[in-house]
Amino acid sequence: MEDFEYYMKNNKVKAIVLQVDSPGGSVVSCEEAFSYLKELKEKYNKPIIASFRGVAASGGYYLAMIADKIYANETTLTGSIGVISQFINVSELIQAIGIKNYTIKSGKNKDSFSPFRAPREDEIAYWQSMTDEFVAQFTNVVLTSRGDRIKGNYSELFDGRVFSGKSAQKYGLVDNIGTLRDAIKDAAEMVNLNAEEPNIITKPVNKSNILNYLLAKAPMINTSFKYPYEEIINGQYIGVPMYLYIPNYIGE
Repeated sequence: MEDFEYYMKNNKVKAIVLQVDSPGGSVVSCEEAFSYLKELKEKYNKPIIASFRGVAASGGYYLAMIADKIYANETTLTGSIGVISQFINVSELIQAIGIKNYTIKSGKNKDSFSPFRAPREDEIAYWQSMTDEFVAQFTNVVLTSRGDRIKGNYSELFDGRVFSGKSAQKYGLVDNIGTLRDAIKDAAEMVNLNAEEPNIITKPVNKSNILNYLLAKAPMINTSFKYPYEEIINGQYIGVPMYLYIPNYIGE
């Protein structure tokens, strides 16, 4: 967000190309980021072109709704408009090996979706209603940004499925098939700059950021940065609604 703010406030920057290579993340993170991007765009009114790489799905697609135009490669995976919450249940396992669990709680929903007991039907219905609420927020953002460009059955386009870049263009989820270079050229043309040789402005990197980059690339500790869903596996996001496309994709 600091980087985006830097480019928006910089008077030398006439247009922004936002490269997206992400399967998404938590609902709150995506909404906070999008809200701030929208605030900056309304204040500084600069054209934004999004360029999709390997994956721009779920929350990655959500953030791209700030763009005036979207480019994708034909083989980009995008879409996945939806919400997912995952829970682990080991109640049958602990029963089989003779472990007993005792929970002291203030209300019947205080241990909602506890891994130590089977979920009740009313719990499942409650979480589904909350999921429907979150996905309505997502689809509203998409329709507000691209409603007049989307073609097709909303119930199918917004059911969480992913699309290739080529199919996404067909349904109006993206505007053009092209590379980052194509997006840069288009952004330059939008603000009457030299499209063939635009001056691309890069934010200066401070020393602490350089150090973090080098540490992240160091072979000795590289494994600590390697797995993108470590937070899910170690339980940090179990039970947390996510705008996330699940397959194990490591973006750049």
